[in-house]
Amino acid sequence: MMAARSWLAVLLAGVALSIWQWNELREGPEHHDGHTHLHDEHGKPARLYDWNVADVTQVILSSPQARITMDREPDGWRSASATDFDVAGFVKLFSQLRSERQLTPIAGQPYGLAPPHLRIALRDVQGNALALMDVGDLAPDGFSRYVQVPGEPNLRMVPDYQVREPLAAMQRSAASGQGNHLKP
Repeated sequence: MMAARSWLAVLLAGVALSIWQWNELREGPEHHDGHTHLHDEHGKPARLYDWNVADVTQVILSSPQARITMDREPDGWRSASATDFDVAGFVKLFSQLRSERQLTPIAGQPYGLAPPHLRIALRDVQGNALALMDVGDLAPDGFSRYVQVPGEPNLRMVPDYQVREPLAAMQRSAASGQGNHLKP
């Protein structure tokens, strides 16, 4: 009799937990105590952009000091300068970009986005934007960067490793006085 009551209690607890989770999924992120990113079917934060690496034919990196344009041709990425940057590797990594969280910007706080340290634009063969992003300061956690996706009111946090290489390429380009193209 005692075992039957225990199993009944476990069953009722499971049902209650399932109902709670179902209600959580129906509510918007504003009800989750600041936890404002969506998850994919594996429980990971959802990808920020939905495109394939093969769709990208142009990468443009720009900052207040420099602008670098890289075009993909049949034999690889076209470049004109000696700056070392793995364009194909960056595009592959960036295609998997996930937003760790979102936050509502506080008025008067620039987050390194006024102006941004880096603007990233990836375009397809027709010139349509596949990804646009302004990259700001390193967050206090030391692992994330503040970013702004044009048209979104909130800021996003993305892993710093996702944008570390293009930031370094822009610094090298600005320091060398170059700024038209990068080597693949």
